[in-house]
Amino acid sequence: MKNLFEGLKVVDFTNNAAGPVSTAYLADFGAEILKIEKPGVGDDIRAFSPAIDGVSLPFFWLNRGKKSLVLDMTDPDGREIALKLISEADIVVESFKPGTMESFGLGYPDLKKINPALIMCSVSAFGQDGPYSHKPGYDIVVQALSGIMDLTGKSNGAPVRSGIALGDYTAGVYAYAAIVSALYHLKNTGIGQHVDIALFDCMVSYNGFIEIAGIGKNPTRTGNHHSLLAPFGAFKGKNGSIIIAAPNPKLWKMLCSIMNNEELAEDPRFATGADRLKNMDPLVQLVEAWLDTFPDIKEPLELIEEAGIPCAKVNTTAQVLEDEHLKARKMITTLETPDGLSIPSLKARGNPFKFSEVRAVLKKASGLGQHQYEILKSIGYGEEKIIELKARWKVV
Repeated sequence: MKNLFEGLKVVDFTNNAAGPVSTAYLADFGAEILKIEKPGVGDDIRAFSPAIDGVSLPFFWLNRGKKSLVLDMTDPDGREIALKLISEADIVVESFKPGTMESFGLGYPDLKKINPALIMCSVSAFGQDGPYSHKPGYDIVVQALSGIMDLTGKSNGAPVRSGIALGDYTAGVYAYAAIVSALYHLKNTGIGQHVDIALFDCMVSYNGFIEIAGIGKNPTRTGNHHSLLAPFGAFKGKNGSIIIAAPNPKLWKMLCSIMNNEELAEDPRFATGADRLKNMDPLVQLVEAWLDTFPDIKEPLELIEEAGIPCAKVNTTAQVLEDEHLKARKMITTLETPDGLSIPSLKARGNPFKFSEVRAVLKKASGLGQHQYEILKSIGYGEEKIIELKARWKVV
């Protein structure tokens, strides 16, 4: 059975993380991704640490299943090759600073003339228009501007960035969703279009406190506990922390019973959700004092879990690799590394999209310019010209 995107050809000008996430998901479901890279260095993320045998570990996952082609986009030959590939493509994805594709003569109005059904997706920090559009930006910049950092951290401490590149991954998944939506529109209308995805927009869309601020409130960080629900957060015990989510009356009474402190449910300080929010500090102290009576936090966690109260151990990333549920759902999988490395494969994240009729297939990433000959030959370039271009653009 054909996979979702088999037969689709994507010309990928993306770099770093956000754009590559979107095209990697397309690759997992069968799209042919032609990744255009800079001479000598390729995608910036090829230089990021940690590395295996000098090859970037982050690059493996972000660029799995893609074919690598080196093009110098300041060279007329590079532009000519790009135009030939795009004329035959279904999708173009790019993550340059706005205006860069236009400087190459590859802006959407130019490409639409040679390929009217083309879907082009531009991923940038601030979008293709607006006062910030030409500002440089990274994930941490949009985390700050979106209010997300101000919502993260201790109430009496400084704002804290997310431990992951949240803006990059959010924008990458949104770009994937937008591309698929545009494909559906193309199917129904025969009309291609330009998709504009901004990391800043995507992060603001994740900020669920915007509407609260909109009515005159000033939401800010509350540490490991929820600003609207209690108890609903991380509680420390011996050998670790656990999440306890018991904000409604039923769950709160159940937790009090497990703690052998049923009268706590009637305590005026904790009788309602609003009361518990007002008295968050003594509430946390009481729960953590109970947890501390156990030699290991696993024991109270089992009691809470058996009662049916939502809870979880706070795992390290290393512990996530061993999670049996994730293994069963193929969210922890094995990914082959590029050819020639001393480590042939490694444990990696799987694809979260689960379908009954098709499945994601994660394939290995490519070496820089690995598919130079194959791709150029497929669009009519002869042996002599390919050798000359490889030498000019320093393709090994």
